[in-house]
Amino acid sequence: MKRLISLLLIVLLLSSALLGLSSCSASEPAPDIDEVYDRLVQVIEASHEVNVLLFGAGLPVYPRGDAEDNLVHRYYGISDESRVFVTPYAKYGSIEEMQAAIAAVYSTEYRASLYESLFTGYASDEMSVMMPARFSADEKYLYMSQYVDPLVEGVRMYDYSSMEIVSYSHSSKLRVSISSYTDKYPDQWKTVYLSFVYENGDWYLDSPSC
Repeated sequence: MKRLISLLLIVLLLSSALLGLSSCSASEPAPDIDEVYDRLVQVIEASHEVNVLLFGAGLPVYPRGDAEDNLVHRYYGISDESRVFVTPYAKYGSIEEMQAAIAAVYSTEYRASLYESLFTGYASDEMSVMMPARFSADEKYLYMSQYVDPLVEGVRMYDYSSMEIVSYSHSSKLRVSISSYTDKYPDQWKTVYLSFVYENGDWYLDSPSC
């Protein structure tokens, strides 16, 4: 079940990125890299924390069935065993706070594609499967699903001095190449491509940065 859910998330992730690339159209020329450099670096750096919610470990939770749970009976009366409590010490305490953090980094179109898997869930009649929302809430608690495995481990690091604007870029949409590695494999460098869109007076990521 967890493997199938992870595969569905990967499909959604890739389709959103391809949609962003295919939507490029001829327009005014793209700005010079010097004009947008600071903003692009800012949103990429801010995405590290947000990506933990989207693709990584999520938020800290209280485990079911450990010694503390057996002592205090934290989950007594809660029949849905797929959900666990997010701790009050987590960075975000509500779905609204998570959405605000994501909106500060990712474009409107791209984050809308992520909200379904994060906060609504996904159902496929053809595949006869339902993917639960990763996060849910009621009037008292914030929960995280135990049935959604992380898609990404570690943090992707970038050599910003290598960043260049490449093809399919114009005045309201940028595609950049940049040398990168993950902190898990610091000796494995590769060139990755990120998309940005200009909206609401600034640039936002329009593709995953992990």
